[in-house]
Amino acid sequence: MLKIVLIIMVVLAAALIIFLIVQSSKLLRKAQKEQALEKSKQQQEYQLHPELVKQKQKQDQAKTKKPSK
Repeated sequence: MLKIVLIIMVVLAAALIIFLIVQSSKLLRKAQKEQALEKSKQQQEYQLHPELVKQKQKQDQAKTKKPSK
């Protein structure tokens, strides 16, 4: 009788470990997807340094002032 109880407890412990591994992998995948989504949003909302903005404006003005042949 004791051996049967021990076997059942081992099986239940193994099932619990497998269940926890599956749940943690699901949570990890969900967190990674959210992080990737957040990262892509942050990349779209970037701001240039003020000096770079000035350089970009100068380049844009230089492009528009090209003499036509």
